[in-house]
Amino acid sequence: MAPQSYFLGGKIRASDYNGFADDINEIVGIGAGDSGYGQSHLVIPNVASGVKINASHMQLLLTALKFAGRHQGTTILSPEDTSDPDFPTAGRLIELIPNLTTDITNVRSNKLNFDIVMMTVAQNVISSSKTYVPPTQTGDIWDSQVTYEVSAIFIDEDSRRHFFNSGGEIRLDTNFTASGTDSQSLDWEAMFNAVGMVKMSHNITDVTGSTGTPGGGFTGLTSTYSKIYEKSGGDGGYSSYYGNNKYEIKARLNGTNAIDFKLDFYDTHTADTGFYGGVPWTGQDYVAGTLTAQVDIQYANDTDPSGLGVVVDPAGPGPTFSHISEL
Repeated sequence: MAPQSYFLGGKIRASDYNGFADDINEIVGIGAGDSGYGQSHLVIPNVASGVKINASHMQLLLTALKFAGRHQGTTILSPEDTSDPDFPTAGRLIELIPNLTTDITNVRSNKLNFDIVMMTVAQNVISSSKTYVPPTQTGDIWDSQVTYEVSAIFIDEDSRRHFFNSGGEIRLDTNFTASGTDSQSLDWEAMFNAVGMVKMSHNITDVTGSTGTPGGGFTGLTSTYSKIYEKSGGDGGYSSYYGNNKYEIKARLNGTNAIDFKLDFYDTHTADTGFYGGVPWTGQDYVAGTLTAQVDIQYANDTDPSGLGVVVDPAGPGPTFSHISEL
């Protein structure tokens, strides 16, 4: 809401300016909850009571507003830089900016939006892979449950929030390449082809494929593992045999600065048995091939030449990753 003293012909007081600054700082600065991008370079200092607001003060305000809107894809109607003749400059009277309060309101309303061109995807920040063989061979056997756990580690609790508030995603890309032509292994391969990539964002988990059941996102996590995605087998055309096989992803908050992910691969199929010509037989019950779990991330990365864009990357406050248990 615009300060009552901020009107055409009136003077902008320190309290007016500080109110505008606080509203913008809640979005670009530390913030709280689902507000805040953690961009200290865009935070606007408050001024003391009685200070005369000049062009440099207004420039700070409009610059922070510009880059918040740029990150979100929010159209800013106020002057953004010196290319606009209405942008405040030294020696000029500080004039009313008609759209300032509207722009601030819109940036606050759109705080969880992001423009995809302001984001970067880092692929394969960590991965685990294992090849499974038939029981007749020497090596790792997959005939029941396989598990992979990985942790995303942030600098602190605020950095964890800022990553997701600014459009960050943790993406889990799992695939399986069958080593033979057996239907049990091919069904797992078909399942992951159908799933595509699982992406956990601020308040939802989504998939690039068209199957499975996604769940909530970062804001729904607690310190106890909860399911954010599941998918049953049967995509290879053998649902009656492998429909109870399941791929599940669980996530939890770990302390104040980490998120753990647990990927469970349940092969619940049991071998068929019977008699042929009076002779008992037992069918196959194993999965043979190479299973790979890869983590990608999407993060805010405005590469504006000024260096003032919203950036939350792995080299700074963004997450690093560590295996808890590999495949």
